[in-house]
Amino acid sequence: MTVRIIAVTVLLLLAKLSSAQRPAFPLKPSENGRYFVDAAGKPFLYHADTGWQLYSRLTLAEAREYLILRKKQGFNTIQTMLSMNPDSANRSGQKPFINYDFARPNEAYFNHVANVVDVADSLGMLLNFAPFWIGCCREGYGVGAKVEMYARNGVAKSRQLGTWLGKRFGRYRNVVWTMGGDNDPLTIRPQIEALAEGIHAAAPQQLITYHARATHSSTDLFQYAPWLGYSMIYTYWRDKPNTYNNPELMPEVYEAALREYTKSDRMPFILGESQYEGTGAIENDIGLPHQIRRQVYWTMLCGGAGHVYGQDGWYFPANWRAIMQYPGAQQMKHAIAFFAGIPWWELTPDIGHQAVVHGYGDYGKANYVTTAITGNNDLLVAYLPQPGPVTVNMSRLKGPQLSVRWYNPRTGEYQAGERFPNQGVKKLFSPLQEDWVLVIASEK
Repeated sequence: MTVRIIAVTVLLLLAKLSSAQRPAFPLKPSENGRYFVDAAGKPFLYHADTGWQLYSRLTLAEAREYLILRKKQGFNTIQTMLSMNPDSANRSGQKPFINYDFARPNEAYFNHVANVVDVADSLGMLLNFAPFWIGCCREGYGVGAKVEMYARNGVAKSRQLGTWLGKRFGRYRNVVWTMGGDNDPLTIRPQIEALAEGIHAAAPQQLITYHARATHSSTDLFQYAPWLGYSMIYTYWRDKPNTYNNPELMPEVYEAALREYTKSDRMPFILGESQYEGTGAIENDIGLPHQIRRQVYWTMLCGGAGHVYGQDGWYFPANWRAIMQYPGAQQMKHAIAFFAGIPWWELTPDIGHQAVVHGYGDYGKANYVTTAITGNNDLLVAYLPQPGPVTVNMSRLKGPQLSVRWYNPRTGEYQAGERFPNQGVKKLFSPLQEDWVLVIASEK
């Protein structure tokens, strides 16, 4: 009786969660190529967690627990690796391939993946598959790995595997794909292209991108590939030593976003990984909540279609449940609530500083203020990474009267607002503390 009651309770919870703001998958690019829309034409803000090793590290019951938690925290997408390296087995001891052969995928391994996809689908959550991680540092399937799987299997088998994957998972509407993983394709580009072409041919309704090394985006490498459906930018912060054997300095997130936004061949782009929240030293990709907040607002106000929250529980260590409660993860729901309350898909970046004309900080530094305005000029949003004054050209907005409010990205609360006549330039002072979102709206 007790087991039956628990089972019914779980089913009721799943039904409640899945009915709340459930998108109508699959996704596709909007008509203007700037964001995603679902099958009903509703804008979809891609808001993902880095649950990279979901399939290999968790049982089905644990995966369900994790997905329900992230759904409750406001996430609508999980980025995952079908497999990080050829020798990583799931909790049942199954590896993805038999004898490292792309022509012999282990059905038992992929059955577990499919079972997790079913749970995510019941919750109305999107899963992003990265097959199979090529790696930055010899840890994956790519160049320099312990077993160089792509080189070992060649182009024909890579295409065959892509076709198999597309057919195996093509029935799912809540799946998109990410080729590569933490690196450029280097000498295995033909195999990567063949894998992507195989998936695309078998499941053309499922969008595909490419996860390049830091400083590169998908369109830097595959802009005109027929299978590329959306782009991914990938960076943490400027002037940082990195572990990718890459002589280029990483740009700030807004620099990468604006560069992607201004490309002539439009497609939706996301920040593929934010700086990872964690408890280790503040180096490499381990960061603090303030840094993570900066990156989501920078992305969205510079034309992004979504972002990915990073955390150091991506490989699901023993304390993964505690990691899921990090403060940055809790604050992400405030970012999503904020953008859910405005027509974010209508925002256009204020690239030339015609709206915020002074006090916007230094381009290339962490104090840079990003601003965007809706196309009909009735809403302005600016993100201030640190407190201080900004001078706004109010005449960029329409209407005789404007309301000014400050949104706290740490608490999800607005400060008491003010009303001003729409008269020229005005200097506005943010509250104190770390960072703030300025919202100026035309009064109707």
